[in-house]
Amino acid sequence: MISLEEGEEAVVVSDVHLGLKYKGRILAKFKEFEEFLKHLTARPPTLLVLLGDVLELWSAKASEVFAAAYAPLRALAKLDCKVLYVAGNHDRIAAHLSREGLFQGDNLLVAPEYAILECGGKRGLLFHGHQLDWKFVKLKWLWRLEPYVYLLSEVLYALPWASEWVVALGYAALLPVIMLATNGAPLPVRLAATTSALLLSAPLIVLFWRAIQDRFWYGVVQPLARSRLRGKSLASPAVSRALSNLLSLIENGFGRIDFTVFGHTHVPELARGEGGRLFANCGSWVEEPGKPCCTFVRVSGGRVELGLWTGSGEEIMAAEAL
Repeated sequence: MISLEEGEEAVVVSDVHLGLKYKGRILAKFKEFEEFLKHLTARPPTLLVLLGDVLELWSAKASEVFAAAYAPLRALAKLDCKVLYVAGNHDRIAAHLSREGLFQGDNLLVAPEYAILECGGKRGLLFHGHQLDWKFVKLKWLWRLEPYVYLLSEVLYALPWASEWVVALGYAALLPVIMLATNGAPLPVRLAATTSALLLSAPLIVLFWRAIQDRFWYGVVQPLARSRLRGKSLASPAVSRALSNLLSLIENGFGRIDFTVFGHTHVPELARGEGGRLFANCGSWVEEPGKPCCTFVRVSGGRVELGLWTGSGEEIMAAEAL
């Protein structure tokens, strides 16, 4: 739980997706994000919240992520404030970050799932938003394997030329050899051999998955999931019902939640809900036709603002009292 005292403020951004590309086009507004962070140095907030999917550690290659993130992270390092990183589904690896050896003092906090923010006597819930998505709820722990798949595939991609496929196929070719060699052996030996063979096949499976994951996820899973959240607003039952259920669960442990800030859907919004609760969606920093981007949320002085970075300054899109 983090508290803002009188006169302190928090700035919240999500879904920057640094490194994101589609058909060779860079979609993440990394230059604009760098400019925004430099702008904040003139009057730094008390707390900067990176509310998930800041790094595209899902489909982009690590080299592309680092290339896009270098300048924004350099600007972030010069920002004199506390940083809270709440992991999203595309940067789940961040949930395992350790401050030791990376940052001095307590300037970086990492929350694997959510955080509670107190401001002006009100309590707010900060989370990325994939927890509302039917796919992630039903798949439970399965989708959390993605960071490990990503890490293993990046290790293979680091091999020179296209040798990652040669290495993966070479390991997979050992599977029938091991099975034939242990044919007729005692059951424990055969089980151990089968397990070893399957582990040796892991690199090929991982590379194959990285090659098709976007087409499978967005071409097959998303169209079949009627409760898809990307692009849906707070008025959509798919969002509002899931949000109501999550708040009920959180309130059983923490008491009343007065306001909620999340992302994931890439739809910037600020609206009142049932019971007078305030809901804010940070939007995104990704180029998408027909949608505003480079948006953020500011919480201060008993007030929540939905802002837009224009490239030269901030523009308030909506504001509500807590």
